[in-house]
Parts: sequence; structure tokens; C-alpha cells
Amino acid sequence: MPLSLLLNPTVLIPFIATAAVSLLLVLTKSWHGRHSLDSFDGVQKFHHAPTPRIGGVALFAGLLVAWRLSSGPSGTLLALMLLAGLPAFAAGLLEDLTKKVGVRERLLATILSGLFAWWLTGYALNRVEILGVDLLLAYLPVSIAFTAFAVGGIANSINIIDGFNGLAGGTLIIGFTTLGMIAFRVGDLELVWICSLMIAVLAGFMLLNFPFGKLFMGDGGAYFMGFLLAWVAVMLPMRNLSVSKWASLVACGYPLIETLFSMGRRYLNNSDPGQPDSDHLHSLIKVKVVRRLFGSFPPGLRNAMVSPFCWLFSLALSAAAVSFYADKMMLVGCFIAGFLLYSALYWVLTGTPDSCMNSSDD
Repeated sequence: MPLSLLLNPTVLIPFIATAAVSLLLVLTKSWHGRHSLDSFDGVQKFHHAPTPRIGGVALFAGLLVAWRLSSGPSGTLLALMLLAGLPAFAAGLLEDLTKKVGVRERLLATILSGLFAWWLTGYALNRVEILGVDLLLAYLPVSIAFTAFAVGGIANSINIIDGFNGLAGGTLIIGFTTLGMIAFRVGDLELVWICSLMIAVLAGFMLLNFPFGKLFMGDGGAYFMGFLLAWVAVMLPMRNLSVSKWASLVACGYPLIETLFSMGRRYLNNSDPGQPDSDHLHSLIKVKVVRRLFGSFPPGLRNAMVSPFCWLFSLALSAAAVSFYADKMMLVGCFIAGFLLYSALYWVLTGTPDSCMNSSDD
């Protein structure tokens, strides 16, 4: 994906708009904080001061600006994607404001967004290059249901990793960049354009999110942007037959592997898969690695130092997806290797003694 495209004035305007709305949300938190501030109590809370968790509002606003600046087929496709994503965004934002929307309800809303996206765009996964599964996907109702559940799973995986400054935002930028680079290689300029706009609004949000965490993405932003990433991942191989479906899977590999591993871990531990915990890889990196290496950093900055470690893992999978986007066997091997590497890192960190630093300092 050419750098000149990201520097296009039409791409820079959504970046500026998102950054401006993000800053406005931070400056006006005394007005809306009663509803929008995130508490710092809970097993997945690693910050110290109440912080607005409605960054999804800024992202949505930036994408509306991006849509208004887009024209032709790209503008139409972006409009349909934003319209389809409304259930995911609304359910997540409602949770951000009320703290009363359960994870199952949010997941169902995101699956509903997947159904709307099929209805509006006509895309559904009818092949995943797995013998037997493809026979089932030949039936349209099965294909639609499978696609909607896959989209919900990817969106939920983004929400799962949204625990440290810049982690979800940076992972999304890497994901959209990966899909955009593959789209550029196969000549799908409409998806290249859409990915560029997604990167722009995420970068605008990141100015207030990373490294100091003045604004959080929240469930509204995580589910909405996760849905958009998932739908681009669906459309890319469906619009371009030379692209393996596994390329999209590997491009979204880090959050998906995190989710699959967590499901298996909770099953083995007989714990509720719907309940949050602090036993994810990124949580272990904070406790076992960051506290040791960056113990002298201010607490907020220590929080942010978790993200680059996870970005490296995501970047490795992204490089594989771009390099082997048409080679199913290589992509399958890369995904399995990624899962094994994740597992090895997890068990090594699990066996590593905690830092002697008082956890209350974090």
C-alpha cells in the first residue's frame, strides 16, 4: 500500500477529525464523565485514573467524515459497512455508558451486524478451503450463518485484547494495513482506499490513547472497528479469488489466537468463558516483563509498554499473510506456528516469577 495514499489530503482530513473529536471528549469529560468514565476496579483494569471509554464515538465520527469525502463504489461500499456496523457500535457504546450490557448481548449484536453486512453487500464465505466444511458452505443459509459468526468472533477478539494503551488500536492498524497491502497487490483499489481510511481514523484516535491513555476505545469502538476489520477480511478473498481465505485469518491472527487459546484455557480450568479475567498473554507481559524492564517508568507509561511486545507478534503474522496471500498451505503452517509460539510464550511467562514490584504501583 503506497505511503502517498496515506498522505492524501482526503485521508488526512478523517485523521484530523478523529483526533479533534478525541481531544474534545477528553477536554469535556467533566460534562459526560458520570456516564463515560471507566472505573479502575476489576480484574482487567490496569489504569489508575478514571478515563473516558467512549473513544468509539470519535472513531465513528471520523468514519462519517471519511464517508462524506469518498465517492463512487468505494464511498457506497463504506456507507454500507458503516450502516451494517450500527448494531455492534450501539451495543458496545451502550455498555460503555451504562455498564449493563452483557457480553452475550454484545456478541449477538455483532453477529447481527454480520447478517446486515451480508444483506447489504451480498458477500458471504462460501469456501474456507477445508474439505467437508466447503460442502456445507455451498448452502447459502449455512454460508451466511458461518460468516456472521466468524465476524462476531473477530470483533469479540478485538474487545478481548483492548486492555492496555494502544494495544487494540495498534493491532487494528496492523490488521487493516495487512489487508490493504494484499488488496493493493491484487489490484483491489476500493478496498485499499477503505483500509487507508480505517488506518487514518485509528491513527487519529491513537494520538490520545497511546502512550498515555487519555481516552479509551471502549466496547463501542472495539466491537465496531473489530466488525469493520472482520468485514474487510471477508470481502478481500471473496472479491479476489487469488487471495486465500487463510490470508485473512492470518492477518487477524493475534487477536484470534488470543481468543482461541483463552477459550481452551477456560475450558480446561472449568471457568466461565463469558467472565473476564487477567490471565491473557498481554496481562502476563505486564506482570512478568514490563514491571521488570520498565519499573522506573510512570505507571501510565508502563501500561503502554505492553503493546509493542504484542504488536511484534501481530507484525510477524502480518508479514506472513502479505508474503503468502495466495499459498494456502504456507498460510495454514504460519497460523499453526503462530498458535504454537503464543502457547510457548504463555507457558514460559506463567512459570516466570512475578516482579518484586508492588502490584499497587501499576
